[in-house]
Amino acid sequence: MVMDMGRCGTHLKVRVLWAAAMLLGVLATAPAAGAAEVAQDPADVRQYWTDERMREALPGSDLLADVELPLLPEVDEILPGDFQPQPSPRAAAEAVPDPARAPLRTHGKVYFTLNGVRYVCSGTVVRAETKSLVVSAGHCVYGFGQFATNWLFVPAKNGSSEPYGRWAAVELDTTNQWQASEDIRYDVGMATLERRNHRPIQRRVGGRKIAFNKGRDLTFKAFGYPAEGRFNGQYLYRCKSPAQGTDSGPQPRPTRIDCDMTGGSSGGGWVISRGRVNSVVSYGYECSLLDLLCQIVGGNPEDGKLFGPYFGDVIRRLYRQTQR
Repeated sequence: MVMDMGRCGTHLKVRVLWAAAMLLGVLATAPAAGAAEVAQDPADVRQYWTDERMREALPGSDLLADVELPLLPEVDEILPGDFQPQPSPRAAAEAVPDPARAPLRTHGKVYFTLNGVRYVCSGTVVRAETKSLVVSAGHCVYGFGQFATNWLFVPAKNGSSEPYGRWAAVELDTTNQWQASEDIRYDVGMATLERRNHRPIQRRVGGRKIAFNKGRDLTFKAFGYPAEGRFNGQYLYRCKSPAQGTDSGPQPRPTRIDCDMTGGSSGGGWVISRGRVNSVVSYGYECSLLDLLCQIVGGNPEDGKLFGPYFGDVIRRLYRQTQR
């Protein structure tokens, strides 16, 4: 199975400065997130992304290769016959017929470079005081100990059509937890975009509301630009699914939904009632990475599932920090 996924690995070490801050007892006053102003000229970023470079960009989920995932259920706790995979409805993502319509045009495709490699993700414009904010996944803005470069957002991209143009980031933000140790529970990133002709992107395409601490018993519409399997990354897709529980591990556990979108959908917004963004595509599981479990149960119990971070107080502080 191919999904927007990570692979089990080892967390990166927490930065010395972050650990020192905790020892000094200043965590309560520390910034909610890591941030970096983009030194590149927005015009240079827009020109950097030629059609060829866009086609060759890899799914951002590849960046999760060494990120530790909760791995539900724990393999060493499963004995033959103790667990049977539940039939999955494999909610089939449907193509959005006209992504240029409001409010669908708030969703778009993300392009960026990390560690010298070009990647693609997805993102959503959310309402903000700056009127220039896009929410995506943390691994779509930060990795390898650095913030991304050449970060570009293309709202409502539909094949070769880019009805609202290209918008380069002028600042990137992510949670301290993702920046310090790649904690998958806080895999959220945000980008403040340039103004084009003195107008912010929210004036062009609108913006989704964003919601925090809304509980678990919700129904989500997940949006993204999947690029693997039956998808080619050129069109906007969506799935509708009630929450299917959570992954394992400490709170706040990532939320689980039925959706067969694949790599490239990372960072795509999960929309709840009244059009509010309440999570983003973060990861899924591949059977090849669960070989023992797959052998025991005769298949991948997480086939056709996606996981997204819970939008609680940490994500709310990240959002507020972008408004300064």
